[in-house]
Amino acid sequence: MPNDAPPRPCCDQDFERIFDERGAQHDLEQWHRGKMPAATRELIEAIRATGVQGATLLDIGAGVGAVHLELLEAGAARAVDVDASSAYIAAAAAEAARRGFGDRIEHRFGDVVELAADLPPADIVTLDRVICCYPDLPALLDAATASGARLIGLVYPADHWWMRGSVAVFNAMSRLLRRHHAFYVHRRTDIDRLLEHSGFAASHRGGGRVWLVAIYRRSAASVA
Repeated sequence: MPNDAPPRPCCDQDFERIFDERGAQHDLEQWHRGKMPAATRELIEAIRATGVQGATLLDIGAGVGAVHLELLEAGAARAVDVDASSAYIAAAAAEAARRGFGDRIEHRFGDVVELAADLPPADIVTLDRVICCYPDLPALLDAATASGARLIGLVYPADHWWMRGSVAVFNAMSRLLRRHHAFYVHRRTDIDRLLEHSGFAASHRGGGRVWLVAIYRRSAASVA
């Protein structure tokens, strides 16, 4: 019997298998040892520099919760953690409880594009190495901006020719081995264009050769 259900944007990604309990435990251990990825640390510090006191957060693809937990420790008020991996949701919730923030974080399991209409407003939205896992860039950024945020923080892969070549090989091998895991290198010009259309402009650019860090601020005109 044919399946007439519309395709889901992330349907070819087996996030439950890719981001499993073992991976979550590894990421937690690395964080506890002070080995947070440099791009993630830069994202957190760049957002902190804008002022987070009393802010509400939406952390998309939050992993073990490093970004929103460190921003809560810096003075943010509340956070919503959205992740398509139940193992990472569980790890983030346990870490939040351990740090005393369990009652200030709401954890949502699923695809943020499907959940966006039911999520509460947020002042700051973060996507740390999330764009690279999602094929439909416009839908993902629409979901991020639907919160009414003043800031969008991103960590995403640089769109160098050699990155695109490496990713093409990775994706070909993944299809061959039926791993249901694809990696995407979206162009920075497309990210800028889509966010500018929603009233945002880049206020911070950084990162390194592989991972880029960017903060986009909503313009006063778009808020008005």
